[in-house]
Amino acid sequence: FDWSTMNLVEGLKAEGVPGVAVLNSNPETVSTDYDRSDRLYFEEITFERVRDLVDFEGFAGIVTCVGSQLAQNLTPLLTMCGIPILGTSAESIDTAEDRARFARLLERLKIPQPAWQAFTTIEEAASFAEDVGYPVLVRPSYVLSGQAMRVITGRHDLARFLTEAARISPEHPVVIT
Repeated sequence: FDWSTMNLVEGLKAEGVPGVAVLNSNPETVSTDYDRSDRLYFEEITFERVRDLVDFEGFAGIVTCVGSQLAQNLTPLLTMCGIPILGTSAESIDTAEDRARFARLLERLKIPQPAWQAFTTIEEAASFAEDVGYPVLVRPSYVLSGQAMRVITGRHDLARFLTEAARISPEHPVVIT
């Protein structure tokens, strides 16, 4: 994320975009990237904080697609509030994150995909895993970097990993492929 953000900063500056600012909540990257943007805000990444910065700075738009999962998850809220999103739209982020929408996109593009299903109960998930056969890949939706993604080789591990995946992304179903 940090590499992408700093390359974005360099690209925007090379195009002559004035006042490029970065909102970063990671102290380790702040120590190395503090002088690369015109302004750096070391703050929590929340809807309220982003909205406050947009109001304070008067940005023409913001980019969320090179940030963390937090930034991507804020994109729909920011869009609904009329804050211009530059780069990947809330709609496109949702298409990539929502397994059903992504599957429909793959079907339209005629790209093969493995059997998959989203689950909210361990019983349904176990039944699907038995039907398709192990190993299966279990992952929460709307999570970057493979957080809580696991390859499950048998029923004995399924409940434990489903619980972990559901805890990381409680608003969205767990997907098993």
